[in-house]
Amino acid sequence: MRTVTLAALLSLVLSAGRARGDDRIDVGLLLGSTRATDEGTALRFDRALTYQATFAWRIWRTDHAGVSIEVPFLASPAFSVATLGNSLPKEYASLYLTPGVRVTLPVRGAVSAFAAGGAGYARYSESRLRRDGGPNPNQEDTNTGALQYGGGLDVRGWSRLGFRGEIRDVYTGARRFSIPIPGEPVHNVVVSGGLVLRF
Repeated sequence: MRTVTLAALLSLVLSAGRARGDDRIDVGLLLGSTRATDEGTALRFDRALTYQATFAWRIWRTDHAGVSIEVPFLASPAFSVATLGNSLPKEYASLYLTPGVRVTLPVRGAVSAFAAGGAGYARYSESRLRRDGGPNPNQEDTNTGALQYGGGLDVRGWSRLGFRGEIRDVYTGARRFSIPIPGEPVHNVVVSGGLVLRF
């Protein structure tokens, strides 16, 4: 019964939004590339394919601007190690969850610009394999804080479908690896594009 009630309320909210032509919620599904800070000369990394899903709920608007609460989730399954050395880790994976605020202007234009920023959580997981295919017995995982900021463009398409291009920098605490490294904070610069669904 509780599930049916919640579904009915959500349907009512979305129907009211459609009646006003007021899209309060958007979901972005993006694909991109991330360049991460190297660990000095000890470990250098190739770019990584990055998947992103962002949920946003607009909480305020005028005819010229809008403010939304957004929750971006980004994941990069494999940053390959470019430094030569069979005993080095093969790769590492990362994910970031950084809720924040997005400012968009103009809200209803065919093309809208936005700036965003937030803070949250980052996780790095070193590969359990070395570059030579052998096991990495000292594999490390890192949980740390993250700040993210960036901006981009939204282009309205057909009906509730749109397109987005953006760039973000996710700035996190240091990563840990199974070999000695400088251990400096990390910039993760993400360039991505994809689809936006509005409700």
